[in-house]
Amino acid sequence: MFVSDTHLPQLLPPRAYYDRDWYEAEVEHVLRPAWWPVALAHELPAEGDFVTFDHVDGPVILRRSNGVIHGYRNVCAHRLAKLTGYPRGNCPALRCEYHGWEYDESGDTRRIPDAPSFRPLEKGQLGLQKLRIEQAGEIVFLSFATHGPSVVDWLGRDTYDLLCNRFDERSAMFFREDIELPVNWKIVVENNLEEYHTGSIHAHSLGALWEKAEGDHQLWKGGSCFVQPAWWPRSGVDRIARSAGRNPHDKYIQSMIHPSLMSVQVEMTAGFQSVVPTGPRSCRYVLRSLVWLSRSRRPVLDFFLQRTARHGLRQWRKVVAEDIAYLPHVQAGIESPTQPGPGLISRREERITHFQQWLVDQLPGVEPAAELPDQFAAATGVDHR
Repeated sequence: MFVSDTHLPQLLPPRAYYDRDWYEAEVEHVLRPAWWPVALAHELPAEGDFVTFDHVDGPVILRRSNGVIHGYRNVCAHRLAKLTGYPRGNCPALRCEYHGWEYDESGDTRRIPDAPSFRPLEKGQLGLQKLRIEQAGEIVFLSFATHGPSVVDWLGRDTYDLLCNRFDERSAMFFREDIELPVNWKIVVENNLEEYHTGSIHAHSLGALWEKAEGDHQLWKGGSCFVQPAWWPRSGVDRIARSAGRNPHDKYIQSMIHPSLMSVQVEMTAGFQSVVPTGPRSCRYVLRSLVWLSRSRRPVLDFFLQRTARHGLRQWRKVVAEDIAYLPHVQAGIESPTQPGPGLISRREERITHFQQWLVDQLPGVEPAAELPDQFAAATGVDHR
């Protein structure tokens, strides 16, 4: 089940969860260059649909044009105002609401009201900053880096193909929520990387589930996953899947691609979570979920599939609420001026140590707060300094 045969050290010092300088180093070396899952294509179904949000490197607008989703910094080249303050909507042109400047798909100016008053203004002199956008299935990814690996290379071919399969075009979005949290982004990530807290935080909603069904940890240099055999009755799920032309797996899989993508796959549903840092002590928890629909487009069956997914959603939302209610207490403890010790991580929580070592390796001049056991470093392929 576990990769490590011993307990493991806490590799990040407490200040990593609240210090401004540490956070700014993360932004420069880890967060800005990464690929971020930011939306589902389902959120922009029609020509001209747009969504906006603030991210680690400023405000962003996504817009569908000619069937393709494009991304731009949500900042007009004229007076540097946001193009729009609406979180979502539809617009026939990419137009700034303040003074009416319009832009084409490439971000170049297309129309400037009273253009002669801006003479001399050379063609192409001003425009929007376009951002890199790629998709894995229906998941829309964004990168602020002008150059770098593709989404396929970032995720790895196996993960990319899995996401394309699970998040395909014959699916429906049944849950979308963004939650602002007063905690460092890594606290949310680490909470998702271990099931040890299930027996206490989720005692009433899930019980000691991790004690009842054994699971496996799989660790690689850029991520990890937890795979647990199905604990739900299989016969009904298999029958529905065959009717829908689908082949669901019989496992619960929670995956993490560092630093930004967490995905959950279970039965006929799939979802992703992304933790967007908004400061040293704050973040936004982005959650999206899809349910598979029938490949043969059977409306009655599709209605049943979506209703079943929403029924299971109630349980999952309860679990999420229990987590986010407690996480501010974790932040408060980490910021205590005195600590009882450096902290300790169990074998069951080894994905946290794996994530922390990966993060340290990305930050120039930063050393881990403790030495990683040779056996664990060799088994997981991380750098051991």
